[in-house]
Amino acid sequence: MAAVLKKRALAEYTQTVQDNFLSQPIKKLRLVKKPPTGTGNSSLALISCLESCKTSSEALRTLLRVSDTFELEANDVPEAVKKLSDHFKNEAESAVRVKILSLLSDIGHLPNTDVVSIIDETILLLKNDHSHKVIAQGMSTILKLGTLVPDNVVALHQKLVDIAKSYLKDISHAVKCKCLEIIGVHTPICSGAEAEKLMLLISSYFNNDDARVRSQAFSTIITLSERNFKINPDIYIDVCEALKDDYEIVRQVVLKLVWLLGNTYPENEVVLPGSEHEIRLIDDAFGKVCNAVSDLSIHVRTLAAKLLGSMKLVSSKFLNQTLDKKLMSNMRRKVRSAAVESLCELSLHNPQFANMSLDFLVDMFNDEIEDVRLKAIDSLRRISEHIILRDDQLETILGALEDFSQDVREGLHRMLASCRMSTTAGLKMCIEKLLDNLKKYPHDKRSTYRCLQRIGAQHPELVLPLVPQLLNIHPFFDTAEPDVENPQSKWSPTIIPLLEPHTLRHYAYISDTMPSLVPVLSLPDSSCNTISRPHTVPESLEFLNNVITNLDMAENTFRVQTTLLQTAKEHLNRLSEIDSVVAGTAQFTSLYIGAQLIMSQILEKGFWVNPGTLATQQANNLKTNIKNLLDYCLKLQFFFVGLSPVEECAVKMFRLRALALNLVYIVKGSNASALAPCHHFLTVVEDMQRDLTVAGLEPDSFTSTVFRELSVLEEPKPGTVSRILIPILSEAKLGKIPRPNIKIQMSSAEIIEPNGQTDTSLKFTAGLVMSVHFEAELKHLLDPSRIRLKVKYPDQKTQVILPRPAHLKPLYIDGNNEESQTGHNLRLLTSVLISHQVWSEACNVEINIALAIPEADIGKRKTNVNSTPTLLDLCKPVKVSVAPKPIKRTL
Repeated sequence: MAAVLKKRALAEYTQTVQDNFLSQPIKKLRLVKKPPTGTGNSSLALISCLESCKTSSEALRTLLRVSDTFELEANDVPEAVKKLSDHFKNEAESAVRVKILSLLSDIGHLPNTDVVSIIDETILLLKNDHSHKVIAQGMSTILKLGTLVPDNVVALHQKLVDIAKSYLKDISHAVKCKCLEIIGVHTPICSGAEAEKLMLLISSYFNNDDARVRSQAFSTIITLSERNFKINPDIYIDVCEALKDDYEIVRQVVLKLVWLLGNTYPENEVVLPGSEHEIRLIDDAFGKVCNAVSDLSIHVRTLAAKLLGSMKLVSSKFLNQTLDKKLMSNMRRKVRSAAVESLCELSLHNPQFANMSLDFLVDMFNDEIEDVRLKAIDSLRRISEHIILRDDQLETILGALEDFSQDVREGLHRMLASCRMSTTAGLKMCIEKLLDNLKKYPHDKRSTYRCLQRIGAQHPELVLPLVPQLLNIHPFFDTAEPDVENPQSKWSPTIIPLLEPHTLRHYAYISDTMPSLVPVLSLPDSSCNTISRPHTVPESLEFLNNVITNLDMAENTFRVQTTLLQTAKEHLNRLSEIDSVVAGTAQFTSLYIGAQLIMSQILEKGFWVNPGTLATQQANNLKTNIKNLLDYCLKLQFFFVGLSPVEECAVKMFRLRALALNLVYIVKGSNASALAPCHHFLTVVEDMQRDLTVAGLEPDSFTSTVFRELSVLEEPKPGTVSRILIPILSEAKLGKIPRPNIKIQMSSAEIIEPNGQTDTSLKFTAGLVMSVHFEAELKHLLDPSRIRLKVKYPDQKTQVILPRPAHLKPLYIDGNNEESQTGHNLRLLTSVLISHQVWSEACNVEINIALAIPEADIGKRKTNVNSTPTLLDLCKPVKVSVAPKPIKRTL
């Protein structure tokens, strides 16, 4: 079916007038899709069956079938509306009439429908109806359809408001609520006497007997305010009285309105009840919201705690008094998670308040709910720039390091890394506690080391007195050389002269093994010269730019051009290791050059034109080269983040060329069907044309020729398409290499555990399952949902595992700057399940992280249903020695 659609699509092309060959516009491919058979007028046919329905139950069943299979063409809408309207007038059952009005709403939401005529029809149907349910549904239909009409059609919106006002006299609460909602949504913006009259109408329902109507009246005020309708602040007193309402649905909406009025008119003065003192409206509103924290309803309490954080104009004096008297006393056991968030938001804008709320947040570290503990820890991290921890507070915080939850412990590490400490004793206590905690939870090693690194960088003046104790340096005798795997010192100009020679040697080792945790220092070498290790070289970008420019300018033979490309690739790989700033760009360019090298080699040899005549070895080499070329293209497309539209389109155009080469190879040198690869290639051509149009870019010579030739092709069969592609591939030059873009970063993965360095084999009973702890850090991912774990057994069987989303956690690379990182940075913490039958001896199982690329499998012939999908490795596999033991048979 796909091939037929494609044939019809490419046969219907647009005709253009050709002035000259160079300025000929590119013809666009157009895909014409036929509607599915048998679904054209099914809904209209069902609606027509209403005339033959003898009972209301039968009519209701028919209408329900219409809803389940709702599909109408634009030209069938008037007839459908007329039939539904005629049946409505003759129907006695209110449930059926309600359903008809609901269907009219659905019809009005169809594209290219005359919404105004359906609204008018609905109004006419309601004129003589007395059922409260029907009128309520009619108001709901009018409300929904009215939102589809532009705001500049003032007359229609005013008409809807007038109708809603006329039905406000209905005794049903449902009708009143819908009418008030229409007034809030559709009333044209007005001022002066008209606005006062409207506010008087709505406020008259503040004391209605039904709580649902009262709640909707307050919601209508909020809706008008959100539409930039100026609300009179004089209603504040009446609104505050409703905070004592018996129903929580009313108190919830009123609380939002109090918050809204406080933030909208913060400087207005209000008189306190029972006194002559005046107070700022925002201060009084803040007090009212604080009081709501002790409400009987948990929903009101939660809402109050959330709203507190966004009231940022409260005076400092009032804010501090309210926190001390109201918030602190009422929040210890109620609504704690939302309260912590609000305290954090308020503290971010008020350093004095941040210090006052510090004790409260520290107390929350011992809360029985893990989510509350995590939010308290994260809140303290966010306000760390305003506070300095006292030793007693630090002692309480460090006590939470015993928490069983790894998320809590690592959250504490991030928080301690961003906070400032007041004394050397407190810093020493923190370091000792972190190192002791590391013995209990060895999996926290990297998180603990990052924490210690940041603590040392932020407190050089406190670290200096502790250097002799931390490094066991004694002035009278030399101690034993410490373990090289124990990096516990940090940078300060006066610390370096205190360091022992072996410490400097340890620095050189640690800076190579853990560069992200060790600062770059200027150290004297044996000749008393200063060794400096800069993070980046200013000339790197210029060098990268020169490499690309020279390659674009070079006009050489195939052999010379290949040598130049190979040399440039090696230089770029080395540059990516030297300079981290341009590493992503260098890796991208190197990979692009590698793909060009493979493409050049395939095209130069010419075997691809007629692969059916090749010897077995040559055929296998050609097949391998094409597969490697396609893998290179996939890596360019899915391994990099930060690509501009220019780079993205350059990669896609190169992949289009590789797919064309692959299609020719399949047609000419394989017995497999080429229909699916051909259809896939044509689809990619259409997508490429759309992408170039959206980006406003011109295609390269190969792509533009493909567009032109395929647009005039009437029968896009695989053989015909391949015959067209052969001369285009042979004659078109390779596209230019994209210019440097330092925002590009390459996806990477580092497996932390297992590290593959143990000499012992993991033993388990054959046929059963063994769990292997797995931890990895993933950086600069384009799409985390593509992550897969790949387990390869010695018998070459491969198992692909999809990690659970809960096992992928954010990776905080640089303290508070994690938001500035490119792409998704994640930490994978999971368990890999291994199972196999008995082996004669221990063998290695390879575990790796890969990206799943299902797009690469489109158009490929699957010889095995259980074959492994296309996976691109993100790193080298780690080897785990495994020895399945036979089952012990005992009596």
